[in-house]
Amino acid sequence: MPHNKEGKMKIEHEELAELVPQKGKMFLLGRICEANPSEWKIESETKITENFLFFDETARGVPNYACFELIAQTVATLNGLFARENNLEPKIGFILSVSNLKFDFDLIKAGETVRIKAWRETDMDSVSSFAAEIYIDEKLSGSGKLTAMQAES
Repeated sequence: MPHNKEGKMKIEHEELAELVPQKGKMFLLGRICEANPSEWKIESETKITENFLFFDETARGVPNYACFELIAQTVATLNGLFARENNLEPKIGFILSVSNLKFDFDLIKAGETVRIKAWRETDMDSVSSFAAEIYIDEKLSGSGKLTAMQAES
């Protein structure tokens, strides 16, 4: 698995596709900048283009609510990495709740980069809660929490 010069895990778009259930146009993440599955921390990055699934031609950008899907795919990648590093079969996850979503922006413009930093806060049986921060071009611009359950095979 590729690492950057600081020894942190870095994964590009093509390899990411093996870790998440989303496929085709629904697969939105650009790359993983940093990940530590054993500590349940991850950071993703996605450059917004006019081809982005949620791009609104009329508004000339992506509405803030699309960040929810970026958070969900970032967390799914973290789960996939944890499974791979521990020789486990990846499990399908189901979102149980999203809470405390806060944004200080309405629209992400083409050319801007969205960075999601996420980490697991709690874990009980097959239910985990994750906190996330949303950065637009390196500026902290939002946050939220996602609770998901992993299905048993």
